[in-house]
Amino acid sequence: MVVPIPYFDMRRAGSPEAFHSPHDSPSIALYDNGVFAAGPVASLIFPRRHAFNPALDVSATYQLGAYFDYWAMPWLRGRVEALQGFGGSTGLTANFSVDAVLPLSAALTWSGGPRARAVTAATEGPYFSVTPVQSSASGLSVFNAGGGWQSVGAGTQLKYRFNRVWASYGFVEYDKLIGATASSPIVTEAGGSSNQWTTGIGVIYSFGLNGLPF
Repeated sequence: MVVPIPYFDMRRAGSPEAFHSPHDSPSIALYDNGVFAAGPVASLIFPRRHAFNPALDVSATYQLGAYFDYWAMPWLRGRVEALQGFGGSTGLTANFSVDAVLPLSAALTWSGGPRARAVTAATEGPYFSVTPVQSSASGLSVFNAGGGWQSVGAGTQLKYRFNRVWASYGFVEYDKLIGATASSPIVTEAGGSSNQWTTGIGVIYSFGLNGLPF
């Protein structure tokens, strides 16, 4: 499916432009000394409307938690997110990513690196378990998906800044479902796939604001 996703970033005039990976959940840095950064993070998992059978639908999940960034080198960032779910699933999710951020020219920047996700059973169950009722309605095998590592993968992004006001970017993210997730009948029997791809393009417009109290 195609989903428009806006994002906003605020920084003091003249300060360096912050790095954002497409894998990052929306967050606010309450502490940032240039090497370590931490603060609250939030995420939204859109409702699942399963084309194979409505019995497998899942309502939207809202996630809240905290993140931690560590710049091991000026060009190498590691990030961990811990999120608690509400709504469609109520478990914990941990997102891990590492990104190399390399300027190829004054205008062009490449970034990318590995990703991984671990979840608890309360997060995994609504999306990949098949209850007896769902089995009867869909014909899929009964399956109990526990927690553990859900996926590993990698992502890459190219960003081009035309001038101080306009920039654009494009990215590709790949996730390989593993463990109980990859064994779920929703993946193996319902026309699913353990190979998940996300691609996107975007436009960035920067502008100044005066008179803010911070």
